Amino acid sequence: MPRILVVDDQPDALLAAQAALVGAGHECVLAADGERALELLAGGGFDLLVIDPAMPLHDGWPVLAQAGSLPVVVVSNDASVAGRLPKPLVARDLAAAVGAALNR
Repeated sequence: MPRILVVDDQPDALLAAQAALVGAGHECVLAADGERALELLAGGGFDLLVIDPAMPLHDGWPVLAQAGSLPVVVVSNDASVAGRLPKPLVARDLAAAVGAALNR
């Protein structure tokens, strides 16, 4: 079962992502800010990162830098982020993007 780190400062977005991914057979670990995400990434063991990098406190850009070669799915309302999934999340779109990223 793939282990996915989901990072977002919006509790409803975290819960929506968790529901979609657990429903698709993935294990989810949630982080509400970049600082906690960095701590979790340092421990390793993740197969994929789902993140909104545009968080007001402890943003996600350092998390993306630390992710290295870990596949990433970006979920954001920031239209300047290429290859993103828009918010609010659509469960099937997130599950499809995660499946595609894991199968690269």
